[in-house]
Amino acid sequence: MSIRAWLVRRQIRKLFRPSHLKNATIESKQDAIMAAMKGSEKALPQPPSSTVIEKIGTEFEGKPVRGEWVYAPGTDTGRVIFYSHGGGYFWGGPPPYRDLAHRLSKTTGARVFLLDYSLTPGATCPTPIDEAVTAYSWVRNELPDATIVAAGDSAGGGLTAALMLALKERGIGLPVSYALISPWLDLTASGESMATNNATEVMLDPDAIKIAAKMYADDLPLDDPRCSPLFGDLKGLPPGLVQVSDTEILLDDSTRYSARAEAAGSDVTLKIWSNMHHVWHMSAAVVPESKKAIQEMATFWEPHWNQATERAAA
Repeated sequence: MSIRAWLVRRQIRKLFRPSHLKNATIESKQDAIMAAMKGSEKALPQPPSSTVIEKIGTEFEGKPVRGEWVYAPGTDTGRVIFYSHGGGYFWGGPPPYRDLAHRLSKTTGARVFLLDYSLTPGATCPTPIDEAVTAYSWVRNELPDATIVAAGDSAGGGLTAALMLALKERGIGLPVSYALISPWLDLTASGESMATNNATEVMLDPDAIKIAAKMYADDLPLDDPRCSPLFGDLKGLPPGLVQVSDTEILLDDSTRYSARAEAAGSDVTLKIWSNMHHVWHMSAAVVPESKKAIQEMATFWEPHWNQATERAAA
């Protein structure tokens, strides 16, 4: 672990899991996390002024599509990353993710569509999934010759996995590949790492996660595959990359998903990083491991983009 990564982890712990909240009520922990997320927005870097940002507010087949195109100047429209942000389904949107989107665009040569999906408590499962399906379909319609990969972090990683299950069920063409960053895939919180990694986790709190899970699932069972894609039918998925840290409480979401997907015949590459914070990719402005993780995504996708291009030209 680099010194910069250690310093960022230390700062995140102070912000999200201060010592005075160790024995606080679940509600107090949830409020603290919400305040920390909102407060962290000011600290998140923005991309260079040359970055192209196009806000999208339109309709497709009578349903709303919201999001942003974010990409480095001169990027070709032949490659698209369909990205779903994290935030426990109650926080987030395109603006805090513009720097990460720019870095993904610059590293991969792709245009990034940042999905702006509805959040709790106003919207619960499966509304964000339906919105993701509509926006993904709109992107395919707008750029019919583009090759699409999907990605998402934390809750957005869960939404990405749920999106692919929904696309498969509805007979809509899947992305050629995908990547899940520190994904939240099990709202039942049944992974052993929820307890075993509680001492090493610097951002998320097991108790607060349970509140967010109930808010998102609403009337659905927590193990419904739409809420918890870990329990879905994972066969027939495109090749995927899962990145997670060995110190996260969500570690077992990634390890179990990868094992279940492989057992179902789907190709998943699991990369477990050492001593990184939750969604460390967001710290690429200062943490060298974050840049390396983004490059790992780009390297993983490259052959899948090339194969898709070769098939189209054949």
